[in-house]
Amino acid sequence: MVCRNIAAGSLSRRFGLPEGQALPRSIIEFYLKDDKLSDPMVAEEPITAFNSAATQEIDDMMATTLPVNDFHRGLFRAVSITLVNFKIEY
Repeated sequence: MVCRNIAAGSLSRRFGLPEGQALPRSIIEFYLKDDKLSDPMVAEEPITAFNSAATQEIDDMMATTLPVNDFHRGLFRAVSITLVNFKIEY
């Protein structure tokens, strides 16, 4: 799972956004961690269909991630660091 605040890397390439552009709100994306498949992005439907996580677990992950993101953005901002994105593995 990746929580994004600023356009960078694959997000910039996929949507044609300039690197460093602030996003209108934080975005959470899910990925299948598999080197052989090049870590593809995965929608919520396949995650639940293949029993990788239940809908409630996905909701819980997102509900936990956003406040953690907000906390770290504020903490980093206090020392003049911009939190571009961060990854969480479940």
